[in-house]
Amino acid sequence: MTGKQGKAATLVAMMAMAATGVVQADEAPKANFTGTLLTAGAAPYTPGHFYLQPYLVHTHTSGSYDDRGNRTALDDNARDDRLSLLIGYGFSERLTGQLTLNGGRSSSAGQHSDGLRFGDSSAKLVYALRQPEPGTGGMIISGQVSQSFATGKHDRLGENVFNGIGNGSHRTDIALLGQQSFLLNNGHVLRWRWQAGWSPSPSRVDVEGRSVYGTDQGYRGKVELGRRNSGSMGFEYSLTPQWALALDVTATWLSADVLQGCYQLEGGQCETQREVGGSVRSFSAAPALEYIPNDRVGILLGAEVSLPGGRNSSSFVSPQLSMVLSF
Repeated sequence: MTGKQGKAATLVAMMAMAATGVVQADEAPKANFTGTLLTAGAAPYTPGHFYLQPYLVHTHTSGSYDDRGNRTALDDNARDDRLSLLIGYGFSERLTGQLTLNGGRSSSAGQHSDGLRFGDSSAKLVYALRQPEPGTGGMIISGQVSQSFATGKHDRLGENVFNGIGNGSHRTDIALLGQQSFLLNNGHVLRWRWQAGWSPSPSRVDVEGRSVYGTDQGYRGKVELGRRNSGSMGFEYSLTPQWALALDVTATWLSADVLQGCYQLEGGQCETQREVGGSVRSFSAAPALEYIPNDRVGILLGAEVSLPGGRNSSSFVSPQLSMVLSF
C-alpha cells in the first residue's frame, strides 16, 4: 500500500469508527461544543447574532520534510506567534458571514520581526444547502466560499525578512462542509464534522526585492502560486455539559509554485531566473480540550502537530488557545 493509500485508508477507518457503536438521537442531543480547532462548522449562526473567536497560536518549527518524505532537523528552530480574530454574523437561517484578521511575530536564530505585524485577512460566506429539522439528527451540509486579501507584507522587506508574514495573493477557496451529532450507547454525545476544499491558482503576485519567497535586494519578478486541495475531519466527544474532547485530522496538497524574474546588474542588464518549487503535501492532527461554562462563552485549548508523510513541508508543533463569544 502506498503512503497516499495508507492515509486515505486511515481517514475512511476514522469515519467508520465515528459511526460504530452509536444510535442516532430521536431528539436533538443535549451537549455543548465550541467546535474543533481546524475543521470549520457547517451549522449556520443564529440569525441576528454576532460571534467573536480570538485565536492565540504559537508555532514551533523544528524540521522539514523533503520531496521524498525524509525529515531533516533545522539548524535553527523557527518560532511564529499569531493572533487571529474571527468575526461572524448570522444573516439568515441559512447564511453566515465571517471576517478573519491576523497579526503575527516571527523569530529564528536570535532575529525577529519588528514587533507585531499585520498579516493577510479573509472573508467568507457559508450557506446551508441541507438543514434537517431540529431533532431529526440528520447531517447539515453547507457550501463555503472564502476570499483572502493581501493585507500582510510579502516583499520589499529591506533588511528584515522576518517582517514578511503575508504571501501577496488574493486567493479564492471553495469548500463543502458537513456536520452531524450522535447519541452514543453510553449516553454521551459524539459530534463529527468534515470539510473538503479546493482553490485554483490565484493571479500572479508581483515580487520586488527581499521577500518571503527567498529573493534578495535588486530582484524584480512574479510568482505563480499553485492549486490547493484540502480535507479535514473533526470529532467532539461530550464528557459533561461543560467539558468535551476534540480531535482534528487534516491533509493538504499544493501544486508547485513558479518564481520567475531577474536581478538587476550593473549597466542595466538583467540576470533572468526561473525557479519551480516542489509540490507540497502535509498532514496534521490537533487534539484539544473544550470548556463551555455557559451558552455564550466557550474556551478551546489544544495543539496542532504535523504528522509523518509530508512532502516539501514543515515539521512543527503549534499550541493554540481560543475563546468563542456570542452575543
